[in-house]
Amino acid sequence: MKDTNINGLQPGDEVNGEFAVRSKKLLPYRDGTGCFLGLTLANKTGQVEGRVWEQADEVNKCCRAGDVVRVSGRVAEYKGTIQLNLTAVGKCPDDEVVPERFIPSTGVPAKKVWEDWLNIASSIGNPHLKQLLTLMANDHNLLQCLAASPAAKRNHHAKLGGLWEHSLGMVKAAEGTAAAYSQVNRDLLITGALLHDIGKIEEFRARADIEYTDAGRLLGHIILGVELVNRYIAKVPGFPKTLRLKLLHMIVSHHGQYEWQSPKRPKFLEAAILHQLDMMDAQVDMFTEAAAGRDDTEDNWAGWVRGLDRYVFCG
Repeated sequence: MKDTNINGLQPGDEVNGEFAVRSKKLLPYRDGTGCFLGLTLANKTGQVEGRVWEQADEVNKCCRAGDVVRVSGRVAEYKGTIQLNLTAVGKCPDDEVVPERFIPSTGVPAKKVWEDWLNIASSIGNPHLKQLLTLMANDHNLLQCLAASPAAKRNHHAKLGGLWEHSLGMVKAAEGTAAAYSQVNRDLLITGALLHDIGKIEEFRARADIEYTDAGRLLGHIILGVELVNRYIAKVPGFPKTLRLKLLHMIVSHHGQYEWQSPKRPKFLEAAILHQLDMMDAQVDMFTEAAAGRDDTEDNWAGWVRGLDRYVFCG
């Protein structure tokens, strides 16, 4: 089924397609005679409001936010805004949901992630860190998860493959930083950049939308990342105790501040640099996406960007 281009909808168009349910709510008619169902429907082209006027209570029970539904209806205009008047709504089976239809994607294949990871591992001089990264590269399920995972639910790199895009950007920035400052331990900084957010493969689940897993809500990616990396370290014979502590500390402290949910603040040079690189790469993506997402590309300003807490100048 071809995806509906939400931005191209015009009043009178018939719509038969699949959409992710972002939110839904039963709302009362003004005369108090009953309720209609308001839905926010989305795919990767945008989102649109939908209305179910008849049998609203039954349709409300058949789906929930986060589901994918097949709908039929017609486009109408209400107070200058496009909305869908829906005559049929049915939930799609979970095993038929294709996340790429509803969530933006970098399109990076797992094989490319594997090749890039091995190239990074081959550049590491420290034998224990090299062995750790090579061991992780041989876990194809791990790298497939990494290739498909987002780096966030909303603010930065919030797309399929966004976690790898963010991690690889950090590695490249770490390379440049290590080249500029001779006192930096290059191998440790690059390994920390590659692994700092690895817990996000267990924090997020991407189907019709980017959602938090139970483990993500209860533990978060920092704790999950420490546990994951620790399991691999345990498989590397003779991994030095101090090197293990430093690498795990980099994961634990990369948010930098306690008020940003960082269990620890950075306590050595490479950990401090990692925190700055993390902020930098995230902000590069947020500024870039703000400029690219303008409705009018001739406008000098993007709208308010929540993650940056400001308007963004694009002139």
